[in-house]
Amino acid sequence: MPKISQVVKQDHDRLKDAYHHLWAVNPEDRDANKFIWELDRYLIVEDMLVTPALEDHLGKTGKERSRRLSDDYESMNAKLRHMQSFEPTEASFDSALRAVWVDLEPHIREEASGDLDHLEEHMSESDSEALGKKYEDIKALLQQPYGVDGTPDERTLKALLEMPRQELMVKVGVTR
Repeated sequence: MPKISQVVKQDHDRLKDAYHHLWAVNPEDRDANKFIWELDRYLIVEDMLVTPALEDHLGKTGKERSRRLSDDYESMNAKLRHMQSFEPTEASFDSALRAVWVDLEPHIREEASGDLDHLEEHMSESDSEALGKKYEDIKALLQQPYGVDGTPDERTLKALLEMPRQELMVKVGVTR
């Protein structure tokens, strides 16, 4: 069973690939909702599981990092909502996509090179695997209602982006 650091790093790779694909594809062929949903789903699950784990296992350092992650999530979420207001063919879409990457890239780098390793050092292997399974289970739960490719329609995606995280956590049955 994969550890929490492994499943999060897999998501990091998926997000980097999705960003670079969206950036590289012809603007007329872009599927922005797929990238937006991939990133938002990642942010939701990480906020529900990784952030509390950092707080629980890393003490003061974890609480500080948790606060910074929360700021990252809010910023990226706002930028995703902003990006969603443009058509992929508009020049403003490119600027909005770059703005998301300005937050996402350092977030991924800091997590992969520090947070996740520190978390693993302070957890047992079985706890890490259990958290990794829970991470994958919640991602799968969020995927369920949206069909084969897992991308919600624009109206549903907008509602999910605007829903307060605590309310969403209650709806999917996760408590801190």
